[in-house]
Amino acid sequence: MTEQFFGKTLAVKKIEDIPGLLEFDIPVHGDNRGWFKENFQKEKMLPLGFPESFFKEGKLQNNISFSRKNVLRGLHAEPWDKYISIADEGRVLGTWVDLREGETFGHTYQTVIDASKGIFVPRGVANGFQVLSEKAAYTYLVNDYWALELKPKYAFVNYADPSLDITWEDVAAAEVSEADKQHPFLKDVKPLKKEEL
Repeated sequence: MTEQFFGKTLAVKKIEDIPGLLEFDIPVHGDNRGWFKENFQKEKMLPLGFPESFFKEGKLQNNISFSRKNVLRGLHAEPWDKYISIADEGRVLGTWVDLREGETFGHTYQTVIDASKGIFVPRGVANGFQVLSEKAAYTYLVNDYWALELKPKYAFVNYADPSLDITWEDVAAAEVSEADKQHPFLKDVKPLKKEEL
């Protein structure tokens, strides 16, 4: 858990370095039985800046990935927006890289995420994380359905690119898929044009 887990007020922080990236504080209520949270509540979050366009197509899919300590996943930018959070007691180091064409191409942001945080990630921004706790269930609410034919629209950047302003926890001990190890460095990534997103 982060320093303050219980007792937060629902609030949002705009990440200036990556336009459209939003970090939400989520109220978590707990007692001797455990805890409860509203992970996403449309009517409360839209006035705080959660984009209404997220719901325009009427497609929603919720995914959960489960990972052990030191697993590092990413960095992937899929052709949809996503709202991510943690569904258990886990903690991850969330990391994002803007792969959209423009002056913020290559800008990065990192923060520790637990169940008291939610992050809105706009399409074209690569998403990745490293598990800091013994395990973590990482949830993604996305606004398109996964389909193999969409794979060519994905963009990737290598998690170990020294030109990126990223600091991982003990990256030498990280467990990374062979596919993620092969992603290109930023200098070889073609920026995503607005019409491609």
